[in-house]
Amino acid sequence: MVIDRIDTVCFRNIKKASLEFSESFNFISGSNAQGKTNLLEAIHFFSLGRSFRTRRYEELVQFGEEYFFLRLRGRSDTGIDIRLEAGYEKGGRIRGSVNGKRLSGIAEIIGIVPSVIFTAQDIEIASGPPGYRRTFLDYTAAQISPLFLSDLKEYRRVIRHRNSLLRRYAGNGDPRGELPAWDEMLVEKGAAIVKGREETLREISSRAARLYGQISPGAEELRLAYSCSFNAPGGDTREALREALENSRENERRRGYTLCGPQYDDILLTLGEAELRKYGSQGRRRLVAVILKLTQALTIMERRAERPVVLLDDIFSELDEETTVRVRKHLTDRYQSFITSPREDDFPEGKEKSARFRVLGGACERVAPI
Repeated sequence: MVIDRIDTVCFRNIKKASLEFSESFNFISGSNAQGKTNLLEAIHFFSLGRSFRTRRYEELVQFGEEYFFLRLRGRSDTGIDIRLEAGYEKGGRIRGSVNGKRLSGIAEIIGIVPSVIFTAQDIEIASGPPGYRRTFLDYTAAQISPLFLSDLKEYRRVIRHRNSLLRRYAGNGDPRGELPAWDEMLVEKGAAIVKGREETLREISSRAARLYGQISPGAEELRLAYSCSFNAPGGDTREALREALENSRENERRRGYTLCGPQYDDILLTLGEAELRKYGSQGRRRLVAVILKLTQALTIMERRAERPVVLLDDIFSELDEETTVRVRKHLTDRYQSFITSPREDDFPEGKEKSARFRVLGGACERVAPI
């Protein structure tokens, strides 16, 4: 996927902008709080049909205005021209269209513009609770495997229904005998989720370790390992999950929700023998988070017929000068990227097919030709 142009009206602090992009590198500079991230947010909006920062559309409307409008023009890797539009008026509902055809719901836009984004919050992949790492892994697996995405959706449906039953019959057993059927579905789909995650992690792990070694030569080895909350390594996932459900039955009935399954699993990140989340420095955690996002982009690109658009928001912050130089060298022109920084000297020189932009007070302009 390549994005050729975006038009924005009254989106965040961007009053109006019409920008044409390079198919490879797009470097965006500007001081903090000027609107760099807002521009990435507008681009990424077309991947999810919503912001990555808020679920409230009214927060995206420029202060003092009543609506926002976005238009994106691009083309798929198969050569199909794509024109996407999204608009929202306060008090109304979000509306969207694809090539002039109105969508019944904005969720229909998901998947048209595959993307990978790194923001300041993504350091939590390396330093935060397990949910950040599960989301990272699930997104990657879903992008490269339609079967995994289907299993994930079905597993979430099973969890919702099962939790509803547990709440309904709290303290009263299971008078209609409904739980066993849902247990079996949970075991089947839960085991499929674990299998899909482990397969994807093996692919990510080798790429991430190799990239980390190139950017930090001579440093401790980066390792990623799947940590299943209910099964020992090498064990039978189905039987382990079935046994865990049986052992937690009474406690689940008292508490009213499912207490075991892959929704409690984690990814263990280690540098050498030390767990990154507990013992890594802030700089190392940020570098590993950046590497995982770059690896995610490479994995999706090599496994899909459609390359992702890569959006990197201030990735060089908190990296030392030598590491920054090495990270810049590993930015690839195999996919289209948008890279922000408050410092123009963070951007590599000599990159072919690159464009440079500056953002000041919400005003966006191209300052170097494509």
